[in-house]
Amino acid sequence: MPSPRRHSPLSRRGLLALSLHAVGSMIAVHAAEPAAAGPIPLRRDDPARYQNFVVNWDAGTELLCAVVSTPDDYARLFHPAPVIGGKKPFAPPDDAFTKEQLLVVARVVGGDGGSVLEIKRVVEKEGALEVHVDDRPTTNRASFTVKQAALAWIPLRDAGQVTFVAKGEAIATLDPAAGTWISPPLPEPVTAE
Repeated sequence: MPSPRRHSPLSRRGLLALSLHAVGSMIAVHAAEPAAAGPIPLRRDDPARYQNFVVNWDAGTELLCAVVSTPDDYARLFHPAPVIGGKKPFAPPDDAFTKEQLLVVARVVGGDGGSVLEIKRVVEKEGALEVHVDDRPTTNRASFTVKQAALAWIPLRDAGQVTFVAKGEAIATLDPAAGTWISPPLPEPVTAE
C-alpha cells in the first residue's frame, strides 16, 4: 500500500509569500543605499567664442575653479574686452543659465601655447559632483604669460557639492547652493565714493 503523501512544510502559497518578502527586502535595502556613481553629460565650450577675459585672482593660487549659475556670476568672473571691429559676444546669452551651469577652470601660464587645461569628465557620487581636470602646464620659460581657461556646461543643479580634481587630488570643493561658487574668492569690487 502506498504511503500517504507528505506535504512540504512550505506550501505553494508559503513559497510565494517568502519570495515576495525576499524581493521586498532587497528593494528596501537598495533604496537605502546611496546612488551609484554615474557620468554627468557635459558640453565643452571654447573660451575664444567670447570677447572677454578672466578677472585677476590671488596669485598664490594656481587654479581658479568656479560653478557659474547666473549671468551675474559670469559678469563677476569674466570682464568684457571690447576691440575695434570685434563681433564676438562678451558672454553667453542670459537664457543659457536657465537650464545649464558653466564649470570654469583657469590658470596663468606661459604664453608659448604648450599648456593643457581641460575639463575631462564630470561624475556624480552620492549627490555630489567630481569634476576631473587635465592640468598640464608647460615647463618652458616664456617671455609673457596669459590666462588659460577651460569651460564646460552641465545640466542645472539645485544643490550638492562640486569637487574639482586634478592629478588625482581634490583642488577645490564648492557648494553653490550655500553661496560658495568660486575658489579662490574674488576680491570685492572697488567702488568710487
